[in-house]
Amino acid sequence: MRIQRRHIMEQCKACLYTTDHPFGLTLIDGLCSGCVTHNEKYSIDWEDKYRELKNIANWAKDRSKTYDCVVPVVGDAEDYYVVSKVLELDLNPLIVSVNSYFLNNIGWSNLQNLITHFDLDSWIYNPEIYTYKELIRTSLRKHNHMYLPWLQLHTSFPVHVAKEKKIPLVVWGANQAVEQVGKFSHSDDVQMSRWNRRQHDLFEVEIDDLIGNGAQLDERYINYYQYPSLTDINKTGVKGLYLSNYYRWDPLAQNHSVKSFGFK
Repeated sequence: MRIQRRHIMEQCKACLYTTDHPFGLTLIDGLCSGCVTHNEKYSIDWEDKYRELKNIANWAKDRSKTYDCVVPVVGDAEDYYVVSKVLELDLNPLIVSVNSYFLNNIGWSNLQNLITHFDLDSWIYNPEIYTYKELIRTSLRKHNHMYLPWLQLHTSFPVHVAKEKKIPLVVWGANQAVEQVGKFSHSDDVQMSRWNRRQHDLFEVEIDDLIGNGAQLDERYINYYQYPSLTDINKTGVKGLYLSNYYRWDPLAQNHSVKSFGFK
């Protein structure tokens, strides 16, 4: 007779996150890895971190010919905060957004206001609708998740834009794996990568998992759903950084602060 061991779910005594968090979570004396990493924020020299960020910004400006960086946005409060900090760094950004086809009127208003308030150039990409619908159907059927096709585009299309337009930097907001579960230290300065995207943004589901036996599509139409190859990234020298590595990230305070920019 085979005895099956039951997984015992444990809970952090501070934030109440549980050990079945999709990013992976460990407990140390009742405190989760996310809370342990959060406590780093009180000892980090954030002025020194900002100097590091300024050096990266200067590097990008030295290499750019048009735009200094790509800023991927959906129009939420975090995006307003990220764009404001990018402009404080004296960078010239290209705002890039992927239409999810799920935004309501408030969502569209916030996205358009972000672009017009800061008076920036933008590129809103509308996925080919037949391909997109087919991928969503398959994603719902196989993974009970309607947003996977959009997440695949949102996390790869801006990198394609940077590669094609020879823009040296892609600036993301929070690194979820650090801010939520402390998978890395703030001192690690983790960059956006194909591996990091697959692990923490896509829940291990790449576009290849949705085609073939799932969605029956011509692979010529799914290029932007796939992250550029390491060879292409190295050839163009595109870097993807998380702004939360360089600022003391406080979403509640940040979300309130961007109301002054017209965010609803």
